[in-house]
Amino acid sequence: MRLSSGGVDRSAPSLAASQTVIDLTYDSIMDMARPENHPGISAPHDLQVVLSEGNKVSEKRDCDTGPYADKNAMAQVLRSSGNEGAYATWHVLSTNELVRIERDPQSARTMTVTLTSPTACRLEAKDPLKPGFNEYAFLRISTHELGYFSTYQVTSTSCAVR
Repeated sequence: MRLSSGGVDRSAPSLAASQTVIDLTYDSIMDMARPENHPGISAPHDLQVVLSEGNKVSEKRDCDTGPYADKNAMAQVLRSSGNEGAYATWHVLSTNELVRIERDPQSARTMTVTLTSPTACRLEAKDPLKPGFNEYAFLRISTHELGYFSTYQVTSTSCAVR
């Protein structure tokens, strides 16, 4: 599979189908500092990314933390740049790399997908704090209000192409 700044290169023989599905998972652990103190919150995240003709990308997100779950979806045109005002965007980095940038209030999650073969990939997820902040601010699934976290760490990732 090859990517171009305009989207997926459909001339590649491995992409006979009209779309490519990438399944991404990552687990994280975080310590909520306020409005309540909850150390060691574990959160599994699943994303299904679909690349299709016309430079389209769509994703379905799912986070299930036991008693609470959050599901969401979005669709956009895959570009080498643009849409920086959106909450989350996908961009082409190179012929074998896609990046998803998620803009949270106090941090910016970057998920880099590296295609290692027509059926395999690698996911790297980073979540650095923005300058001037010393805690993470994420929407709490339980209340749909912001919670503030002293730590956030991705503990495992997986990636598959089909």
